[in-house]
Amino acid sequence: MNTVIKVKRAPLCFELNMRYTLNFRCKQIVRYSQKLDTGQIQPDISNSSKNTEKFVHSVISNILKRKPNTNLTPKKIVIDFSSPNIAKPFHAGHLRSTIIGNFIANIHKYYKDYVFKINYLGDWGTQFGLLQYGLKAQNVNMNELQKPIKQLYDIYVNMNKLAETDENVQNEARKYFSDIEQGKISLENWKKIRNVTVHELENVYQRLGITFDAFHWESDYNGIAIRDLMDYLQKHNIISNDETGKKIATINNKKITFLKSDNSTLYLTRDVAALLDRHKKYDFDKMLYIVDNSQADHFSSVFEIVKQFNKKCTEGCEHIKFGRIKGMSTRKGNAVFLNDILDEAKQKMYEKQMQSKNTRQSAMNEETCDILGTTAVVINDLKQRRQRDYEFNWDRALQSEGDSGIKLQYLHCRLRSLEKNCGVSIPEFCSPALLTEDIIVDVVNELSKFENVLQRSFEAYEACILVSYLFRLAKCINKMFKEMKVKNVDQSTAEQRLLVFHAARIVVKTSLEILGVRPLDEM
Repeated sequence: MNTVIKVKRAPLCFELNMRYTLNFRCKQIVRYSQKLDTGQIQPDISNSSKNTEKFVHSVISNILKRKPNTNLTPKKIVIDFSSPNIAKPFHAGHLRSTIIGNFIANIHKYYKDYVFKINYLGDWGTQFGLLQYGLKAQNVNMNELQKPIKQLYDIYVNMNKLAETDENVQNEARKYFSDIEQGKISLENWKKIRNVTVHELENVYQRLGITFDAFHWESDYNGIAIRDLMDYLQKHNIISNDETGKKIATINNKKITFLKSDNSTLYLTRDVAALLDRHKKYDFDKMLYIVDNSQADHFSSVFEIVKQFNKKCTEGCEHIKFGRIKGMSTRKGNAVFLNDILDEAKQKMYEKQMQSKNTRQSAMNEETCDILGTTAVVINDLKQRRQRDYEFNWDRALQSEGDSGIKLQYLHCRLRSLEKNCGVSIPEFCSPALLTEDIIVDVVNELSKFENVLQRSFEAYEACILVSYLFRLAKCINKMFKEMKVKNVDQSTAEQRLLVFHAARIVVKTSLEILGVRPLDEM
């Protein structure tokens, strides 16, 4: 005879309590992991010397292999960043886009993704009509300009001020741009302006150590180029005419202008066309736009419009937002061009280094000062939370004692100098039995967090996570410098200690390169 056993269900309160307990435990584990990464607590590796030795050997060996911990299939990542306007200043907003975009590109490359970097230059729109009107009104010959970018910018500023009080100037600029877009006016001046702008931008990017896979232009998606797209959108009722002759799109029950009544395109028009074109060309897994917080509504509109007829295209699209820099100026006043900022950083860096007792005079050439100045600006930016506005301060950015890019460059130089001048060679294998001192285990413990920190920085696109880790690691390494000698100890011990310093340098160098900084060997 079969016996049936009835199991009485636990009371609901018990079930809820178990759920709460499990949820609480999960949160505890997450918090514990985060505290390990930030150094607030240390893992328990002191149960036995054998466990410590295994730990040290594993960490050092993995760093020497230089392979990221990833089993993911490489993805195709297209990144649109920097994107200044031609004949206008490369301002602080473009600087943040450039620095953050370069970091995101580098960290994707570290994880073996296929990255395509686009610089989408603004060479179209009513503001360009205003510039062209100014050139014509002032009878300017492009071939005779001595400092073309500066002079073109001055013309634009003057015309913009004039347009504020003279409606005729604004109307003429609009008409000028409309005629250009419809192919009614020669583009000879436009081509010259584009060429001189690209030439100057390439000099700036070279100083920052940044390259692009392609320069794209807003004008690639002018009124003539996107006629087929406009016909498609109208045919499928995605856009429609209003009573003034504008083309209107509806997004979340809100009507927005998609094309002007004179058939001139807008940023929205051109960005929709550009997104579709990129998806067709690159078949991307992700399309990332590195643009400040103020453009959130714009990109939401771009994605929503395209989603109505090509959902697959928008699935990988993301607007990576960032806050603004306040107070970035040179000693001459408010900075306009990025070159002014980089020149200021280089000069200030030269002055500070000449006053420092740690500076090697022979190493302080113009290129070194330029790299140090750029490092200061880049690290000062990336140590901020991405979406927050922040106040720029030259003294904080260029300090060598506190948490700054200069401190990290100095650390890398010190580690490199040790490798070259300590009198022993870096061994091929780790012998952890010779690495039992507490400070060495502390450094190795900090090094063990690198991949986890990098993964968190990657998932959140937050460079500050990696920068904060580097500052903590730097303190630990500097303490090891004070407590552990490499010279004047037996050779085997010296080699193993050097190996730990070498592993630390690999992590520092790799991190700096991901952040977009060129590590110096001496300074």
